[in-house]
Amino acid sequence: MRLGSTVRSRALGAELRAARRRLSLKVAALLEVLGVSPGWLSKLETGNRRTDARNVARLLGFYRVDSETFDRVMGLCRDVDDGVLVWEHGPGGVDEVPVVLGHEATAHEIFCYEAASVPALVQSDDYVRQVFGCDAEIERRVTARGKRQAVLGGRLSARYTFMVRELVLRHLGSDPEVAWGQLMNLIWLGDSGNVEVRVIACDAPAGCWESYSFTLMQSPEFRPVVHIGVMTCSIFLDEPRETGEYQRAAELLLDNALSAERSRELIAGLADEVDRLDGSGN
Repeated sequence: MRLGSTVRSRALGAELRAARRRLSLKVAALLEVLGVSPGWLSKLETGNRRTDARNVARLLGFYRVDSETFDRVMGLCRDVDDGVLVWEHGPGGVDEVPVVLGHEATAHEIFCYEAASVPALVQSDDYVRQVFGCDAEIERRVTARGKRQAVLGGRLSARYTFMVRELVLRHLGSDPEVAWGQLMNLIWLGDSGNVEVRVIACDAPAGCWESYSFTLMQSPEFRPVVHIGVMTCSIFLDEPRETGEYQRAAELLLDNALSAERSRELIAGLADEVDRLDGSGN
């Protein structure tokens, strides 16, 4: 099967790029051994080049991947590309999924809405620890989350919009220091220039579109991709009819959210409330 510029071919490229980087081999040396051009490798790793299973297997063998990784990546060549990709999480969770990292790194626009928590890319370290609690891999998750969040400062031309419900901000946990730090993190990021934080107020009109968390990623080079994260896996959609529904949901969320300025004022007010309560010893 030959792969086109779809969510599956981009997933394949992200996996091959991750495998190459784990090998820590200089690109020039790799190109010399494999006999391919820099452009060929670059387009393959970004999902812009068609190839076949034989070439994929050749690369994976050269990268000396384990059998589990080999089977998973080769599955991308065998499966029917129906516009849906399901990716199981490993010990590090969603923050170590190459497909997620690859799409976030190349997107020119990211719109993220979380119905029941603060969006992952704008979570503070202490909030991450609070969310995962007694998870044995907690520090691994914190480190991976921090590396993933670096995308926000990587390209100033990219635009990031994060939607969070006021109800979530008013219930950030029992530790006021963690809550204050998370609220301030939202303010600092919102002041960075390319990040916008919008709040869905408690009195905003309710609709079915606010019940489901999702991330919409867009770039001129690719058709839009929707990422839906659940506990054990990530789901990616790039079939236009389905992503169009999420684009409409994003518009409805923005229409019913506070402006960026009013959102900042609300978040700052909540941070002051938490700070006063913490200072009073309550």
